[in-house]
Amino acid sequence: MKKIFRNLMMLLCALTALVSCDESGDKIYLDGFKASDLMASASDVKLSVDNSKDVVLSLAWQNPTLLSSDETKPAGSGVLKTYLQVSASENFTSEKEYTVTDLSKAFTGADLNAAAKDLGLSPDVSSPLYFRIKSLMGSNLDAAYSNVCQVKVTPYLIDMSYINILNEKKDQVLTKLYSPNSDGVYSGYMNASSWFHIWGKENDGTIWGNVGQDNHVYEMDNTESAWNIWFPGQTGIYYTVLDTKAKELKPTYINSMQLNGENMTYDAPNYAWTKVITTTADNTPVSIVATGAEYSKTTGTEDAAAVVKTMNYTLADGKMTDAATAGSVNIAKAGTYTITVKVGEHSQLEYTIVEGDQTTPEPEASNTLCMFSKDGKTLLAVMSLVSEGVYTCKYKPTSWENFRFIYVGENKDDKKTWYGADGEQFKLTSVDGAWDIWFGDENGETEFTVTADLNTMTWKYE
Repeated sequence: MKKIFRNLMMLLCALTALVSCDESGDKIYLDGFKASDLMASASDVKLSVDNSKDVVLSLAWQNPTLLSSDETKPAGSGVLKTYLQVSASENFTSEKEYTVTDLSKAFTGADLNAAAKDLGLSPDVSSPLYFRIKSLMGSNLDAAYSNVCQVKVTPYLIDMSYINILNEKKDQVLTKLYSPNSDGVYSGYMNASSWFHIWGKENDGTIWGNVGQDNHVYEMDNTESAWNIWFPGQTGIYYTVLDTKAKELKPTYINSMQLNGENMTYDAPNYAWTKVITTTADNTPVSIVATGAEYSKTTGTEDAAAVVKTMNYTLADGKMTDAATAGSVNIAKAGTYTITVKVGEHSQLEYTIVEGDQTTPEPEASNTLCMFSKDGKTLLAVMSLVSEGVYTCKYKPTSWENFRFIYVGENKDDKKTWYGADGEQFKLTSVDGAWDIWFGDENGETEFTVTADLNTMTWKYE
């Protein structure tokens, strides 16, 4: 009997201890939850490209102070969740919502314009936007909403159908690439010298460059740490795709063109492909096909890794349009014609068919020093001997253009001695392993006097 009583007492003590643990902590209550007070810095904002980077609207609010029933255990900083909501309707039937952790939010012109566009406001029309603060204290509790601030906003149209290609200093628009669907994928043809440096600037102000790290060639980036974009070491016409969605640049270098199966000639100073043909019958059809080398973030700038591309075109009204199969255009009357292909105003290829032989005779290159493209295939200029070992010529370089000085024999195909850079821009050497020679940040509009002195093994342009 005593043993049974002892066991019952032990069980009762255990239950008492269990209840004491369960009730050991007092419940803590939070009070003071209510709506925030919201204020706006402006009631009417007109947006434009000029103020896209400026702060045009600031909103500030005062959140409620949450009180704890136990002053030794204050409410945690993450208990209250706040969101800024923006709507085009006063009753907030649909809205954009921003998670906010501070007591204010500033909108630049670009930010507010993007919000206005997303909410359906019409460009160049003053329309109201409504702002309020949504507060939550726990997912199982109703939200509290602040007073509503109305701000009239006049947005502007952001034309995303093209991107501006800027020079290395970002102070000159060189050309444009186009996006027919305004989807952030821009493409077109452009002229580029070897290692040409550019930036891409969208009309919402976003500037695209290359990821600012080694071994990330043609990976696009729009942050402040980005480097400029550079082309491969070939000078010529490139079909260029700047894809902001895939964050990749794909330049395709056109290394040959064929007209009716025969090679056209590249006119380096004019960034043009030309061919003189003689037809013997009226309405003779002509077609043009190009061969390209596509570079990408997979290949980098390695020539050997570039992917070979066949590029077909339809021809009509002087315009060349990319196509799956080559089309043709007829030459009405039999005769001799000069056909020229160049990059047009809207970054497409254009062709001209002009009667007669319109090509400029290539200057005679015989027993003299010449300027050639870095691969020695294209004659850039024939230099004149001005004194023993000193040669000069006139030339219009483009930004960071690479080339070689080559002494030729009886003709330009008889390349006797190649001269490159000896580790410095203006120092020459003829030994194996020499670097390509390069110009600086020129724009292709100024003609310079180029001088090479084989006595001192130096060169200059001025």
